[in-house]
Amino acid sequence: MVTASAKYPLELPLTSHCHGTLDQRKIEFLTSNISRELEISRINLCPSSSSITSSKLATVSRICALPDIDDFFWDKEPTPILDLVENPLRLKSLTIKELKQLAVEIRSELSSIVSKTDKSLKSSLAAVELTVALHHVFHAPVDKILWDVGEQTYAHKILTGRRSLIHTLRKKDGISGYTSRSESEYDPFNAGHGCNSVSAGLGMAVARDIKGKRECIVTVISNGTTMAGQAYEAMSNAGYLDSNMIVILNDSRHSLHPKIEESPKTSINALSSTLSRIQSSKSFRQLREVAKGMTKRIGRGMHEWAAKVDEYARGMIGPQGSTLFEELGLYYIGPVDGHNIEDLISVLQEVASLGSMGPVLVHVVTEENRRAEDTQKSEAIEKQQEGASDSNSLPFGNYSRTYDDCFIEALVMEAEKDKDIVVVHAGMEMDLSLQLFQEKFPERYFDVGMAEQHAVTFSAGLACGGLKPFCIIPSAFLQRAYDQVVNDVDQQRLPVRFVITSAGLVGSDGPTQCGAFDITFMSCLPNMIVMAPSDEDELVDMVATVASIDDRPVCFRYPRGAIVRTDLPGYRGIPIEIGKGKVLVEGKDVALLGYGAMVQNCLKARALLSKLGIDVTVADARFCKPLDIKLVRELCQNHTFLITVEEGSIGGFGSHVSHFIALDGLLDSGVKWRPIVLPDNYIEHASPTQQLALAGLTGHHIAATALSLLGRTREALLLMC
Repeated sequence: MVTASAKYPLELPLTSHCHGTLDQRKIEFLTSNISRELEISRINLCPSSSSITSSKLATVSRICALPDIDDFFWDKEPTPILDLVENPLRLKSLTIKELKQLAVEIRSELSSIVSKTDKSLKSSLAAVELTVALHHVFHAPVDKILWDVGEQTYAHKILTGRRSLIHTLRKKDGISGYTSRSESEYDPFNAGHGCNSVSAGLGMAVARDIKGKRECIVTVISNGTTMAGQAYEAMSNAGYLDSNMIVILNDSRHSLHPKIEESPKTSINALSSTLSRIQSSKSFRQLREVAKGMTKRIGRGMHEWAAKVDEYARGMIGPQGSTLFEELGLYYIGPVDGHNIEDLISVLQEVASLGSMGPVLVHVVTEENRRAEDTQKSEAIEKQQEGASDSNSLPFGNYSRTYDDCFIEALVMEAEKDKDIVVVHAGMEMDLSLQLFQEKFPERYFDVGMAEQHAVTFSAGLACGGLKPFCIIPSAFLQRAYDQVVNDVDQQRLPVRFVITSAGLVGSDGPTQCGAFDITFMSCLPNMIVMAPSDEDELVDMVATVASIDDRPVCFRYPRGAIVRTDLPGYRGIPIEIGKGKVLVEGKDVALLGYGAMVQNCLKARALLSKLGIDVTVADARFCKPLDIKLVRELCQNHTFLITVEEGSIGGFGSHVSHFIALDGLLDSGVKWRPIVLPDNYIEHASPTQQLALAGLTGHHIAATALSLLGRTREALLLMC
């Protein structure tokens, strides 16, 4: 093997390992860029290591423009302009033509990431030109650019010094799939669930005003965000406070209407572009302010009449729904073609120079399907396959049955015999498996988008009307609707059936969408039944169980990912007795009491311990509330050691068990109890298997805990090696 080296601009060593000779085309490509780079100031534009403070990136001393060569570089199209952009400051010297080419190169690089990692990047592909324009006009990190949705920010990451690590996106010890304050100074606020950027941006704008600073605050929101109430609360408050900030609506669905197929597309043409430029111009805004002042002086209702005329006129030329933002107190500009860099820069430069004109909303229309026609399905499949079980991640294309599939099939069977069953879904986007129910019962399916609070109270109203609502919300998103769960459902003892998906660890989505807390916050409610299946058979039975409950609320959780067994045909579920667990395997030395998906890891631990001559009982709790106190009492009386295992935070299932055995006097009789729960910290993105190991929830960890209780510490250590 021969090692070839070339000096890259700013004296960065570029080394390639190849067999025989170095590709002459690549040498010419590199050297042609050197001559151009010499024309630009030789100021060191590489971000310092202080700009990335996360411990997982501590080994990286400098982050430069070129990506990792061995993993990435030689398999992609040449990107001569992108190779020169080491941070956003470099964009200031590029012409419009070069910025357009830069956008093409970024989109090409993102597309190659899709092919290598099977990650869906359609949101970021749609926002490439917008990202380039933002960093050309504004001066990050002094100016603050906040994003609502992490999936839109990958071009932003490439342009802010993280290109060399983009191939580690959402991998263990790699960069996050979301914006992260601990990862880069260019990320002023963490983005994850959406709808928080306007609130955070307004807070930064008010803090700026109080401290007498002058930086620009820009927040980028998406269509999904416009479904969430917090965004409107923040915009209303921004209009009231009248602080200078820029809100950019990245309208990737060409409509403000939540149902795309039922609404007209926002028209982008030469006229709309011209009107947007006029609306954003400083002279027009000043003329408008002068007119307002004159009508106020005239009095006799002239100001109110003129405001109505202004609103009517702007509503006539703007898209459907645009006057809503004016009513909230934001000056509306748009629509702007989100793929026309020249228009974007012109509007953003005018908006940035407006001075003390209050909050502004720029409506930018983008197209998600550019180079990403098939990515929606791949993203949904990736999320479904990425489970919380102790198994390797399944490769893309090897689609197998998931818990979501199993649940929907069981729910369809129940809905076929019970016409009162309806589905309410909330969250970022609809899972592919839900399409089966939607197609069979379109009039009984309600997707409310990112409006979890509404989903819960809406379900409560359906229950009051005599229907049987199944409210399907991912665990991390249910947190936003907890007040409604308490006041609108549990206090009124309404039979809403909560289906908590993506429970536990969620792989590459990391702590942002980790479902760690639902066991704790649902099981503390007085009227709530809380349960979790250990496998797909119990999941089907629990669907039948909750369908039969009509006197109180109930919830069950299941993880993201593939089911335990895939060779079993679908069958109709049998209701489970409320508060009844079961013993799976009888033993005498140690009792493992698992909750939910962790029962499978308890069985794996038993297999390991049996090889060491330890006889283990494995029990499936099934219910956290009401707890099967008879089962717990028998386990304590018949074993010296009891270990509870759950994929949830402190305060969940194990706490309920410990509370009971303490009050029942079982701890006084000598039983030794140990809980295994998620650690009291956030687990970063990694594969499901890696996350389980970090959390100490694998079969090996459970077995090692049992060995330690038995005093066999050496064997426990050897087991973990």
